Amino acid sequence: MEIPLAGRPWAASHGSWKQEARSGHLSMNCRTAQLQSLRSVLGRKPRPGDVEPATWLLGAIGQFVSAADFVARLRTWDEAAAQMEVFHETYDVYLTPTTAMPPARIGELSLGWREEQLARWSHRWGIARLLKRAGIVDKLVQTSLMRTPFTQLANLTGQPAMSLPLSRSSTGVPLGVQVVAARGREDLLLQLAALLEQTSLWVDVKQNPPVCENRRPPSQDV
Repeated sequence: MEIPLAGRPWAASHGSWKQEARSGHLSMNCRTAQLQSLRSVLGRKPRPGDVEPATWLLGAIGQFVSAADFVARLRTWDEAAAQMEVFHETYDVYLTPTTAMPPARIGELSLGWREEQLARWSHRWGIARLLKRAGIVDKLVQTSLMRTPFTQLANLTGQPAMSLPLSRSSTGVPLGVQVVAARGREDLLLQLAALLEQTSLWVDVKQNPPVCENRRPPSQDV
């Protein structure tokens, strides 16, 4: 079912923000800002070992995004936010799956050893620029979008969103349903979550399968 938005199909109307998310500018600029904020927390300049390699890489590359380029992206994000304001004049919430795939296993999305080493040194010798040209950043963004194509919208528009455990995979792993509301309507999300928590749809965290199910305990031998 296509969701109408301002007289146009949803898929056509939000193509611009999809392209912006795919370009990686949001992730790069956000990571750069986060690393700058981390300096005040640590009381020193952040080091590669303080964050994950992918975070360090995106932060390093974000330093090379020009102010003009960033402002141009902000305008596109504002357009997406305006479109969603129109959407919520008709619909209270926007429902999507939280992810497009079952939850990833621990370490499944980690960088390879070679990529990790390059990421940790990306702040030196122009390596960040080279990695961007080599497509490493595009790979990170595409991998993220393959699993989480639905959560990018709220990141761009500033809308409140939540993920509710309302289903399970064939292996018993909880699956989330994302609910997005209009800006300033966090109260609506909290009310809806409280209501659904009292129904049989809710998957209680206590019912999650054990992390080490069917695994032998680690050896105590030294």
